[in-house]
Amino acid sequence: MPANQLITKPREETDMRILIADADTMPQTYYLRDVFSEVVGRIDKCKKDGTMFRFRAVYDPIGRTPKTGMVAVDPKLIISVREEPKVAD
Repeated sequence: MPANQLITKPREETDMRILIADADTMPQTYYLRDVFSEVVGRIDKCKKDGTMFRFRAVYDPIGRTPKTGMVAVDPKLIISVREEPKVAD
């Protein structure tokens, strides 16, 4: 597969994991469902514009009950965005 080929089909939502650096603690992990290429594009645009990257995420801090909410982060602190593999039935 070529390095620049999109992982998902255009406009196909997928489960993703965003890892964000945090100077005070371990990196934070957030989960969201969106279109991979569009999320990466929005992060890129936010970096260029110097604006915060906002998204609706599900997060589970240290095994507690999962919560859902809006998250805003400095896009320069985003370490990685990756698709979560599908669990085999």
